[in-house]
Amino acid sequence: MLKKSLKYIFIMIFASMMVTIGIDATDHFDNMSESFLGKIFFSSDGPCSSDMVFIPYENGGFCIDKYEASPGNACPVSNIENQQDSRKNMSSMDCKPISEKDKKPWIYISQKQAREACARAGKRLATNKEWLSASIGTPDKSNYWSSDDCQVDNNWKNQPGKTGSGKKCVSSFGVFDMVGNVWEWTDQTVKDGKINGEDLPGQGYVVEIDENGIAAITTDKQSEEYSSDYFWIKKKDIRGIARGGFYSNKEKAGVYSSYLASSPSYLGVGLGFRCVR
Repeated sequence: MLKKSLKYIFIMIFASMMVTIGIDATDHFDNMSESFLGKIFFSSDGPCSSDMVFIPYENGGFCIDKYEASPGNACPVSNIENQQDSRKNMSSMDCKPISEKDKKPWIYISQKQAREACARAGKRLATNKEWLSASIGTPDKSNYWSSDDCQVDNNWKNQPGKTGSGKKCVSSFGVFDMVGNVWEWTDQTVKDGKINGEDLPGQGYVVEIDENGIAAITTDKQSEEYSSDYFWIKKKDIRGIARGGFYSNKEKAGVYSSYLASSPSYLGVGLGFRCVR
């Protein structure tokens, strides 16, 4: 009788544990590293390091930098003010980008350089679909921007501002600064206004997006559904794709905004990047 009782108690405890683990896994579906099993099987940092955020996605998901990329401690120049500063950093193989709060974004960097910089950190640039997935939920206001909002109207202390300055400028997954401050390079380009052989629309306000996460239909009238986000494009030659808008795009900046007007070699004060793994 004692053996049977102990066996019954053991079965009940085991069953309760399995139910609890199942519920816990469901509650932490968007970030398994925070679940009971995740803390056992993943490293101490989980599937993503502390400077990155996990995004549920096809094929298991990916990690994206929590903040816009900034020059790391080993970089010759930490506060980039021109193209020469950025080139100095790229000439130092020990220089790698970091994702930290209260840092000046790495600007004046081309798409090619951004791709190489991410590779140095063991990462890569995001696809358009990945970038859009990570940005969903970021407040995309059309007016009256405060210092806590995303910087799209010179509404932070500095332009571009330090990473994480807008307390409310965070996506549903916890990724900061994906609207405004600086445009962010993705890993994709278009040639003569086509992507994957398909014609892209002309410049205008976004009213529909395609499977690539960029504008499929545009118009000359603002769309409330897409928060007045805008699509810039030059339909000649090869153009790099950047996302989100920068510090003075106002209502035209947003998660659905794309910039396809500059070559992949362009370097500018309003253009930066972030990495994924």
